[in-house]
Amino acid sequence: MPEVAEDSENPATIVYGRSTRPSELLDPGQWLWAGEQYADAVPANPGFLEGEPRAIARTWMTAAVAALREAVKFIPPGEERVPEPAFFSALGRDRLAREPQVFTRRHLVDLRLGFERRLRTLQDVPPPPDPGVVRRQIEENRLVEAWARRHDLDEARLGAGTAEQNHELALELRAFRNEDPETGLRLGSARAGLAAFRELISTFEAELAGDLGMRDLRIGMALAAYEAWLQRLRIDDSPWRDGLWTGRVWDVPDDALPPAAAVWEMVGAAREMSRRTF
Repeated sequence: MPEVAEDSENPATIVYGRSTRPSELLDPGQWLWAGEQYADAVPANPGFLEGEPRAIARTWMTAAVAALREAVKFIPPGEERVPEPAFFSALGRDRLAREPQVFTRRHLVDLRLGFERRLRTLQDVPPPPDPGVVRRQIEENRLVEAWARRHDLDEARLGAGTAEQNHELALELRAFRNEDPETGLRLGSARAGLAAFRELISTFEAELAGDLGMRDLRIGMALAAYEAWLQRLRIDDSPWRDGLWTGRVWDVPDDALPPAAAVWEMVGAAREMSRRTF
């Protein structure tokens, strides 16, 4: 664990490094271990927590997300897994030898997005018990159990299978929850759509850090789709513009945002335009 975590301007956000350069103090195996330890200290469904336990759980999950971001930084632009020379600790080298699949970009990003979903359940006051929520949880549990039986797994939980099997379940759960397949963010939320757009930009910033020309081209095309959307629907983005680029889009009031369907339409257009083959 780092001796001192570096806090961003938002006190509710923990970051360990502001640049895209990998850490020199901890290797990817140690960052993954740290993130998992933080997350394991929090219940799988923490929304029921209140008061001080809720605040502590929020801190742990925030730290878990930040640790996974650090682990991903070790993957070179254009590559899909952490290279072996990046591991310099005994803990990291041992984990790589035992579970090389956990150091792929897909696994690390999926794990971080899962941590972020748990963190979001801790942002607001928990709602009163809802029988509908209980029924949906039962249906979701059955979906996971069916997946485990399909793959002859001993445990019915995300993470119990191979990387491919876990990714399959993650996509099934996202479809069941009406979530974006790429990020796991809710399709019924305008704020989530804007966060997904910001995630697209952040992905290009990280993955194309070594190719500034291509990075700027793809980010520019995503922004062009965003600007075209604003003009076509005659939308004024001043209520959320600052929050979009400073990571505080979740604080924007609902009544200041366009309909969720319109925002997600923009996200789809930005993804399609910025990912074109040149």
